[in-house]
Amino acid sequence: MQRTGGVSLAAVLGMSASASAMVNDDGNFESDPYTLGVASGDPLPDSVIIWTRLAPNPLKADGAMPAEPFDIQWTVATDEGMSDVVNSGTATAGPDHAHTVHVDADGLDPDTEYYYQFECRGETSPVGRTKTAPPAGASVEEFRFGFASCNRWVDGYYTAFRQMARDELDLIVHLGDYIYEYGIDVSDSPRKKSLPQAYKKETTDLDTYRLRYGLYKSDPDLQAAHASAPWLVTRDDHEVDNNWAGDVPQDPDKQSAEAFIERRAAALKAYYEHMPFRMAQKPEDASQKLYRYYEFGDLLDFNVLDTRLYRSDQACDDVFNKVDCAERFEEDRTILGDAQEEWLLDNLSTTETTWNVLANQLPFAKMDFKQGSEEGFRTEQWDGYVPEQNLVKTAFEEDANNPVVITGDFHSHWANNLISAKDGSSKPVGAEFVGTSITSGGNGTDIDDFGRYVVTENDNVEYYNNQRGYVRCTVTPDSWTTEFRVLDYVDEPGAPMRTDATVELRAGQPGIPDEKPLVLADSVAVGNGKNGTAELTGRWLETGLSGGTITASISNPEVATITGVTVTEPLSISETDIASDGASATVRFADVEKNVQSVVGGTDTPLATLDIRGKSAGTTDIELSVEKLDDESGDALEPNTEIGVVIVGPPPVTGSDEPTDPDGDGLFEDVNGNGRVDYDDIQALFDSFADDSVALNKAAYDFNENGKLEYDDIVTLYSEVN
Repeated sequence: MQRTGGVSLAAVLGMSASASAMVNDDGNFESDPYTLGVASGDPLPDSVIIWTRLAPNPLKADGAMPAEPFDIQWTVATDEGMSDVVNSGTATAGPDHAHTVHVDADGLDPDTEYYYQFECRGETSPVGRTKTAPPAGASVEEFRFGFASCNRWVDGYYTAFRQMARDELDLIVHLGDYIYEYGIDVSDSPRKKSLPQAYKKETTDLDTYRLRYGLYKSDPDLQAAHASAPWLVTRDDHEVDNNWAGDVPQDPDKQSAEAFIERRAAALKAYYEHMPFRMAQKPEDASQKLYRYYEFGDLLDFNVLDTRLYRSDQACDDVFNKVDCAERFEEDRTILGDAQEEWLLDNLSTTETTWNVLANQLPFAKMDFKQGSEEGFRTEQWDGYVPEQNLVKTAFEEDANNPVVITGDFHSHWANNLISAKDGSSKPVGAEFVGTSITSGGNGTDIDDFGRYVVTENDNVEYYNNQRGYVRCTVTPDSWTTEFRVLDYVDEPGAPMRTDATVELRAGQPGIPDEKPLVLADSVAVGNGKNGTAELTGRWLETGLSGGTITASISNPEVATITGVTVTEPLSISETDIASDGASATVRFADVEKNVQSVVGGTDTPLATLDIRGKSAGTTDIELSVEKLDDESGDALEPNTEIGVVIVGPPPVTGSDEPTDPDGDGLFEDVNGNGRVDYDDIQALFDSFADDSVALNKAAYDFNENGKLEYDDIVTLYSEVN
């Protein structure tokens, strides 16, 4: 029950910063030393880096550890119980590197799932899951990875990381702003947690950077994500100083070049200490070779970039939407530096994988942020370095195989076409997916005026969303599917997660295909004999909507029926018809007041709400048939449809109360039906696991969502409760 959730009470609540070193006179720990969890990263076919730090008190720069080395035993096994051991050894955690270890666990089989654990002086760490890469050139049928960025601790809860952990991906990519260097003001933070005085000032030296990582990595949701899969990480600016560029700090008037170089050296040292890096990424003073190449069979490769250390300073005073900035076009300006540029171009010209990925910090696609006839560009991103931007685009067009850029930084979701650098061309040469922040910027909103006008100003921008979350990608030899995952809020823990939009690329067809309009039905869980609602939604309605006729049908009316239907208010004229047996409902509507105008990319437009009543435990589909759907100009659309699933709640497991689904995700966490989710539900599920009430209702209790009912579902529920 430790994997992807094991964390001490000290890490959750925070230890007193005045606590002394938590090692007794016999040299044994007096509290859990693994308050920052475990992690793995930089996977190769035969090895992976596994990481931990000894830190009984994560809110002290030294972790409350004595200034002496500690031996740590490490173990890698093929099973979560750590019984089938394939490699083990001893590493030394010393005070010079904050008692961290970076173990190169080698001798492993390719494309294989492993588990790992640490032990020091009788104290064992949580168990982590990791996975090696397929061998170069090997045939890979599917690869699932997620990417994230911008997890400012003070802005909210790391719910998205917990969701990533549940995905149990092949890889997680973090694209920067893992920490924020600003002083922390907790007075307005949704975290509602007091911090020692040292956190109120900006990070400038090794102790304050270590403190910041100690705070961030003590979060149990972030620990769960690290323990769930190997990571590839790269930094952006806030790991050092906002908007820094090479040897230039954000505010040269406030710190000398010499002071900034010293600060950067401290920041890079703390960054290396707390990430699962290979030895090649260990800094040398104020320099760190962060760009690197990772390949996963014949399917895809990752060119992990560093767009901070080698860049020229931002053009035209580093503005957001600068008009007429000639400096952007100067040939001697660089965002990559000469060595990294040569390395990248060579990789793109010699690659043999189906998909070529740039793991990148800042938006790569051309993006005009000035509303109106003038064009205004943000000079911090690639638009501030146009010759190098065009050089990479040309390599995409002439050399690369299905190039895809994945990007962080912007605190919002975007899907962009990358357009050829040739004069006058509108040809896509690749695609870019920009992922939103984990927390930075607070709750956000689905669509705002900024997103609307940027999409309008830029024909290459296909999608925008301003909520928090992450991006999940499924890659096959024929297609690349990107799911933009979003949360409605981060100011409270436990927000439900949903996919706001899905974009599919096709191998051999550069860029984002034109998406057909989509009408989809929600999936919903209702109690047996109880009522619930399911939404009918329009998506990719980029030319608006004037009206339509849609029929929703229940595939198995023995499980559930439709008892009512309501057309949403913006559709000003409507008519509904429900079949006598509740098996179907038809809605007709017209938007005579033009309330539904052209909408951005995958943004949802509510159409109608179905009232659903559960009749017997089981599942049934909501199937859709679109008789007619017209855009705002009256032209007929030919939409795709997507079914919804109705899950009718299972019978009581214990007593007379039926289980309930508190968060509406189709899983019945309240197993004993008493209206709350706690340890009693875990015990009830365990006690009744073989009973028909559980065994015949797999969909209700498949908490790890792998399509099976197994004891790991109990473990997963336990991790949610804890």
